[in-house]
Amino acid sequence: MEYKRLGNGSVKVSPIILGCWSMGGDYFGSVEDENSIACIRTYLEHGINTFDTAEIYGNGRAEEVLGRALAGVDRESYVAISKVWPAHYPLADMEKACDDSLRRLGMDYLDVYFLHYPPQGMTVGQAMENMNVLKEKGKIRSIGVSNFTLEMLTEARKYGEVDVIQPCYNLLWRYIDRDLLPYCTQNEIGVIPYSTLAQGLLTGKFQKDTPISGGRARAALFQPGVYEKCLKVTDVLIELGKKYEKNATQICINWLVKNERLTAPIVGGADRAHAMENIAALDFVLEREDYDRIDEISRDFCSQMPEYLLFFDSKVKGE
Repeated sequence: MEYKRLGNGSVKVSPIILGCWSMGGDYFGSVEDENSIACIRTYLEHGINTFDTAEIYGNGRAEEVLGRALAGVDRESYVAISKVWPAHYPLADMEKACDDSLRRLGMDYLDVYFLHYPPQGMTVGQAMENMNVLKEKGKIRSIGVSNFTLEMLTEARKYGEVDVIQPCYNLLWRYIDRDLLPYCTQNEIGVIPYSTLAQGLLTGKFQKDTPISGGRARAALFQPGVYEKCLKVTDVLIELGKKYEKNATQICINWLVKNERLTAPIVGGADRAHAMENIAALDFVLEREDYDRIDEISRDFCSQMPEYLLFFDSKVKGE
């Protein structure tokens, strides 16, 4: 299994990364901690050793679950990623937030610590300087930024090394193709995208009459008129899945792994079976003509979409 370096740092990540957001039990619905733990351990057993969480996920619950799952495991054998919420960007608050995350995880350092969103009430430079303090103290190994524009990223790099970004990116959401991805490729900055399955839209599990609830009900791609167009992209994944004897989820993950501009996509997991399904996305080779077909259909869909501000609501830039 190939592990890729994040930027110019020493941290290397697995081909896919387990995202632990759902394990917080607050956005996607209720979860059982034991199922989450089994999921984490299954990924680890199969060489997927990189785990992404955040203090905000379930108000710390996701971090606690990840810590329980990894208790007793050689610390150098896995990569732990977490994020600090903007309200905690002042130095004293940030250090406390980091310490709290480490306590919940049962660790003494984080491999990567992200600014979860652009700062509010302070400059990007101030937030980065505070992150540098944590890095100098050995509490974090690498600094990442999430949901930053290109302008924000270039500003952040004036104040310290940014090894990785975490943007929203999937076949239905490709705004960063315009500028952020080329910039990161040119400057050797890692890219680990989230919402890579568009919160389930690209799995083939949603139909025209599927009830939409929870956080998804507010998300841009789940709104009437857009939702139906999304399903047409998923239909192509389902069709290609028959050729490879894979499902839409596995075709989608394989496409993302094959995308040379991405370091490693973040994928989810609810239990052991879910983990095994996603891991199986790595055991086949998507032919170039099929990769290109998916790419073309995806680009065509995205070209018709307005520029939404965030994946999580339907606000359009400029409105």
